[in-house]
Order: sequence, then structure tokens, then C-alpha cells
Amino acid sequence: MSRGLLLGAMALMLSLPLVSGRMARSAPADPHAARRRMASRYEIHGLVEKAVAEYLKVLAQSPEDPQARQRVNALVAAQMPAWLPEEAEAAAPFPHDSFKLEFEAADDSDDGAKVECRLLLTAGAFAAQEGHRWDELHEKGFVLVDYAYVWQPVKKRYEVRVAAHWEDDAQTEVAQAALRATSVLYCLARERLGLDPTGQWGDPVDIWVTQKGEPGARAQGRSIYLYASQTARPVGEWLREVAHEYGHVSLPGIDGFEDTDDPWADGHLAELLFPKWLATDGVPEWMPWEVEAWMSGAARERERLLSAFRDSGLDQVLLQGKDAAARDHFLGLALDVEDRLGPERLAQALKTCPQGTALQFVTAAEAVGAAFTRAPEPEALGPS
Repeated sequence: MSRGLLLGAMALMLSLPLVSGRMARSAPADPHAARRRMASRYEIHGLVEKAVAEYLKVLAQSPEDPQARQRVNALVAAQMPAWLPEEAEAAAPFPHDSFKLEFEAADDSDDGAKVECRLLLTAGAFAAQEGHRWDELHEKGFVLVDYAYVWQPVKKRYEVRVAAHWEDDAQTEVAQAALRATSVLYCLARERLGLDPTGQWGDPVDIWVTQKGEPGARAQGRSIYLYASQTARPVGEWLREVAHEYGHVSLPGIDGFEDTDDPWADGHLAELLFPKWLATDGVPEWMPWEVEAWMSGAARERERLLSAFRDSGLDQVLLQGKDAAARDHFLGLALDVEDRLGPERLAQALKTCPQGTALQFVTAAEAVGAAFTRAPEPEALGPS
């Protein structure tokens, strides 16, 4: 915590007994005095999120409270909270949009039941604070940032799960669209696969948007990079790029396809699965870019790969390859598992062989209940 914030918190805490004593003689007691004292203690100990939560609870009951508003604004200006209480929906100390996505429950026994994913997205193009602006890969600072908070039902609070960073106002539209799209993908992965889609990284996913470079995208660790942001893309391409790279960040990966443009298959798998689940659960009206074009293209590719796999049967010799044919056969295999057993079984199989091979995935899929028709064995060569 900065020295100025600390002094402010201490001054506030020392003044509260005097203020309450004076008010006792002239006005009703402050109904929020206990909460203010608790917030001040949290500030003094550097517990920013807890202090913000206390002040927001005051504002939820008394929206015009000047002291709570001043303190929460000062705290957020110095350090963006990693989490927020539910009261932030009505009293967040920054411009924001609230959204709710509904999904069919994965448990078949809950016929017609719905689960929801609640989002709170900042909409202010914040000046990035120290520690939130530096990109290690390109060794440069990105001065603007927005955040996606996602409701965590077990913890009963909003947590930052995605942050979008960009360089100047020219990239604002693409950066905020990428933030919205990735937030939807987070919810789809969480509700369909039953896993935390921040994956092995734990921390929020960072999206870095720049005008530099050739059109395209890449993933590195828990970061996604979108290049040439003001260069027009083919219809549906922005969503395909974001889905592909988010697949690298969020899904357990299958490696080994070195003779293709991408040795990891998780990005291609995400391109095919996310639009399928979105079609099942419904496209939110605030989803950016050309959703229908992306979904229809993915549906055609999904059908091609699934049909080819089922026509040929499981070919373990082919899966040992490193080329596009081997990768496509793996994708057909994974799509078959998801189609027959559901996304959570697919996730179980992927999680048991992270950074594994396609052959290891076959064993993992069979362990969760998959059964495959094998391709005919090649005939042995030699004299008859």
C-alpha cells in the first residue's frame, strides 16, 4: 500500500470514535461505523480486496455515502482488486457491464436445469497500473487495460479471470471485443469441461493487442497475443484466432505434430468445440465479431473430421505420425469421445495425459469409457 493510502486509513480510523461521539449528541449513530472501522483495519494491513469489499457493502446500502465512495475510489486507483464482492454489481467503483450466461446442466439427472456464469467487465479503458502493463515476451509496456471478473460460486465473489491490454485508443475496439469473447470461452470451458480454464497457470489470462507484426495470434504461457489489430480479417477469423489461442492456454495439450503449423492440437480442438457448445447454449447478443460465420465454418470442419474418423476407425499407426493427417485423425478421435461421452469425460481423458501424445490419449479415453472400432491391420508382406 502507498504511504498516502496508509495515512488516509489511519486518519480515518482515529477519527471514527470522535465522529461517532459528536454524532451521538446531534444525529443518529452511523449505521456503518463498525464496517468502516473494519475497512480501515484492512487498509492499514494492506488487504486491499477486503477493504474494498467492506466499502462496497456500505455503498450497496447507502449509494451516496461520500466517505465510502472516496475511500473505495482511492483504493482502486492505487491497486485494482483481484476480487470483488457481489455488491460490486450495483456499486462497483468504475464503469462496467454486467452479463449473465445460462447453460444446460451437465448432469443429465437434472433435466432442464440451468447453471449460470455471471460476468462483470470493466468498460473504462483504464490506465494500466504499475505491474499490470509490462509484457515480458516483447519487453514493452501496454498503457491501457480492462478486466473481466467472473463470479465464482464456491467462493461467492467475482475474480479477475481475463485482462486485455493495449497500446493506444486505436486498439480499444479489438481489445474490448477480445475481452468479451474470451470471457464467454472461459464460461463455456468451465461449465462444459468441469475444469478451471485458467489451467496450469492459475493466474488470469492476459490478452495483449498490438498493431505491430503480421496478422495472426499466438499463445505463450498464460498470455495471448493478437497482432496487426487494425488489419482487416476474413469473416469469422477474429473469433477463430481467439478460440485457437485460448485453447492452448486453457485445455490440457496433446503434443507431437511437429510437421504441421502447430505441434499442439489443443488450439485446433478448441476451435471446433467452443462453437459447438455455444450453438447448444445460445449465443449471447453481446458476443462480438461475426459469430455465425465462425460457428458454421467450425461445424463443417467438425463434421468432416468426425466422419473421416468414424469411416476409417481408430488407426493407431496413423496416430504415431507427426503430420496434418495424424493431427486430423486425433481431432476426429477427440470429437468422437466428446460426442459420445460428453465434454466432461473428454476433459478427464485430456487431464490424465497433459502434454502427452495421441496414443496416450487413446488409453486415457478408454479408461473413461470410450470404445472404438479399430481400422483394419495392414496385411503382412511376404510370400503367401
